[in-house]
Amino acid sequence: MNPISLFNWMLLSTVLLGAWWLCYRLLLRGERSFAYNRAYLVLGPVLAAGLPLLPLAWPAGWGTQPGALSGVTAVLLPAAVVGADATSASEATGIGWPFWALALYLSGAVFMLVQLGWELGRLWQSTRRLAREQCDGYTLARTHGALPTSSFSRTIFWDETLPLSAAEAAQVLRHELAHVRQGHTYDRLVLELLRVALWFNPFVHLSGRALALTHEYLADEAALLGDASAPFSTTRSYAHLLARQVATRLGFSVPLAHSFSHSQTLRRIAMIQKTSPIRRWKQWLALPLVAALFIIVASGRMAAQGGPGPKPAAVLRQGTPPPPPPVPMGQTPQPVSSPPVYTFVENMPQLPGGGGNKAIVEAIQRNVIYPQSALADHKEGRVFVSFYIDSNGQVKGTKIVKGLDPAIDAAVVAAVQKLPRFTPGTQGGKAVAVTFTVPIMFKI
Repeated sequence: MNPISLFNWMLLSTVLLGAWWLCYRLLLRGERSFAYNRAYLVLGPVLAAGLPLLPLAWPAGWGTQPGALSGVTAVLLPAAVVGADATSASEATGIGWPFWALALYLSGAVFMLVQLGWELGRLWQSTRRLAREQCDGYTLARTHGALPTSSFSRTIFWDETLPLSAAEAAQVLRHELAHVRQGHTYDRLVLELLRVALWFNPFVHLSGRALALTHEYLADEAALLGDASAPFSTTRSYAHLLARQVATRLGFSVPLAHSFSHSQTLRRIAMIQKTSPIRRWKQWLALPLVAALFIIVASGRMAAQGGPGPKPAAVLRQGTPPPPPPVPMGQTPQPVSSPPVYTFVENMPQLPGGGGNKAIVEAIQRNVIYPQSALADHKEGRVFVSFYIDSNGQVKGTKIVKGLDPAIDAAVVAAVQKLPRFTPGTQGGKAVAVTFTVPIMFKI
């Protein structure tokens, strides 16, 4: 991925996740569809990171077998792709902005990865000495007041110094067990890794915070489901319990763990007291949003790439050599036989060192320089260049069959003319001229 493609990916992923987040913020945030919201918040960053990278509009064969051109009868070589960062060995310059753009992105990603590793290390360091006991489907680690009641993966860290009644302790335990059994830690870790890749995207950080709160909603819901006999009384006492825990444990948390005394207490209390039915129509709006985002990305790729064409057929033709020299006066001109120019011969022309058609394409690709004027104008597309290798192995008759831009066309002709002398092709044991056509894709 060259730096301009990296920038396009960053921009598109930000737009996609921004639209995704806006739908959540306006429609889903206040709904009690917690499991749906959880999946929605995890899926959004995954689509934002991956959807712009998918070859949605690139069916197999595009770019390697371009469409046939009217009047072209030659060996059509595989396409050479020239990117914005392509340079030749003779014209390579020093470190430029593409390097620094890529370095900036990688620096941010490395910083976020180190931060994640640091938080995991802090979690391990603060809990490694705790005594653990195996319970039904989870591990219980008593903290003796050193850490708040919380959970990570399949371990519940239990602060037994809190003044809880038996009913309150049962509610807190059900809350933490919901985090363990529903696998909330794995959601958090997936979002943390996506934050590493999408660190530049503000919406991935907002999604992470919203997901953590949604996990608390799910756990609160599970804690209250255990006391169905007196739901109103249980809800009120649980709200008091939440407020009391936050007042005593404010600012005291375990990195990456799900703490019972989560900071968004007022919103949690408001949500557990909410009794309005779930409006399912809001959930269905996400489906056309996914389809719309998919179409937007596919359409953008289709416009950038153009359309595919049928695979061309190479045929033999008789070449048209340069006109013969003028006949001196007084002499009768003799008929001149035109040497044939072939497209397929028994032994095709080869570059020094061999390598076949692939080596020819790679040699042209190395020689092509993406013109700065074309870069500034964001010119992309295909150029078709034809030439023939004469019986002496010299490159002759270079011309643009289908052009794109004067500067790009000139760069392609110059690249072909830099090709070294070939080993000529032979037919029937004799050296003959062979013509080629090469498609060159210029892509920023």
